[in-house]
Amino acid sequence: MSKKVSTQDMGLNEKTTVQLKKAQLVAFILGISISASIFAQQSVASKNQQDSDFNQILMRVEGHQNQIHALQTQQDIATAKLKQSQLWENPSLSVQKTGFKSDQDQELDIEISQPLDIFGQRRSRKNLAKVELSQVDLNQKLYKAETLLAVKYLWSQVLVLQEELKISKTQLADSQANVDATRLRYRAGSVSRLDLDRILVTHIENQRRTQEMELSLTTVKRQLANLWGAAELDHDLSAARAQLWPSDTTAFVQQALNENLLAQSIQLQKVKQQANLAYLKAQARPNPNVLFGITNSKQADLNNTESQIRLGVEIPLNIFDRQQYGMQIAQAKQDLLDQQQQYYQQQNKTQLDTLLLELKGLKWQYDLINEQQIPLSESVHQKTLLGFKVGKYSITDVHQASIQLQEQRLNKIQTLKQAWQKSLQAESLALGVDSNTIMSPDALMKINQNLWQSTNDLSPVVGE
Repeated sequence: MSKKVSTQDMGLNEKTTVQLKKAQLVAFILGISISASIFAQQSVASKNQQDSDFNQILMRVEGHQNQIHALQTQQDIATAKLKQSQLWENPSLSVQKTGFKSDQDQELDIEISQPLDIFGQRRSRKNLAKVELSQVDLNQKLYKAETLLAVKYLWSQVLVLQEELKISKTQLADSQANVDATRLRYRAGSVSRLDLDRILVTHIENQRRTQEMELSLTTVKRQLANLWGAAELDHDLSAARAQLWPSDTTAFVQQALNENLLAQSIQLQKVKQQANLAYLKAQARPNPNVLFGITNSKQADLNNTESQIRLGVEIPLNIFDRQQYGMQIAQAKQDLLDQQQQYYQQQNKTQLDTLLLELKGLKWQYDLINEQQIPLSESVHQKTLLGFKVGKYSITDVHQASIQLQEQRLNKIQTLKQAWQKSLQAESLALGVDSNTIMSPDALMKINQNLWQSTNDLSPVVGE
């Protein structure tokens, strides 16, 4: 009987234990789900905060640049040229008089000549002016795209340098721990003064490198703040660890390819050459001039005066100059633009595919370093340092573990820098913007200088 009771008690205990384990498992899974949900919300919030920082900076820069009014000036010039192209040619007035003495026969001729536009020169000039107005609109898009990428370049530099400074401070803390442990062993007499000095040299180098990173970060922050006329950036840019990587490059490239500005520029140049060719053809045709005049005649021996109205047409003879070579030049340019457009599309796609492939490979390396190598090296360094404190490992082991950890952290930053460079190059290619222009500290100054120069180069007359 006692055995039965005991067996029943054991069954109840096992059942209770199983139920408890199930409850703990459910609670554990629920906790993971809640943690994952919280982590996802935090990641979304961090990304939104990061995007908000960038958008606010971009708005500040655009507002500051709009004070120059160069874009509006280009728009006003192009609009004025469009109105100018629609004006009729001015008439000509001719006055001739023969005989000035009273005893001479006298004649007074007054004539007005008005050129006619039968073959559409005015319409062709108007079409050319419309193309130039479209070019001004394209220049504005190019300016905004270059400004966006120039701001993004400095913004990414601040993000990367903030991470590099954080890593440098971590490395400095690790080297300080090495110094403290070595100093204890030195006081205990188990290591030499030379070993302590070697560790101190490494620690001093980490101090110098940290100060160098702080100076670089301060400089880039100032360069970023200078874009909107401020002296310095008064806060750090917020970025989650997952958002340090340029993860939106592929989506940006796919969207920007449909709005490639260089492809649009080539297409617009083709339209311009077609309009210029039509204008040259209209110029090659002889537009007549209508002549209207009055002739007053007075003979010397008579007091009466005779008046005659004259109406005529003057037709120029386009025998030698028929704009034949101008049309030949325009046609050659148009053929070259066709070839250029085809070549650019092929080369641009090839380079973009290569850059995106490089980005994919860099992402694999970055994840490997960040998620496996660095955590493992940090664990090895901590264990080695702990073993060194108790006399299990030598100072060489600690030094080697520190160098290995530092190299991997530097490799992480270097990979991150390469990724941002490839990302900006890909985005520049997709938009049709020169990447060398935007990836420099004075990029915005160069962009503005190009804008001012293009504004000054606008010809006052259509067709010049």
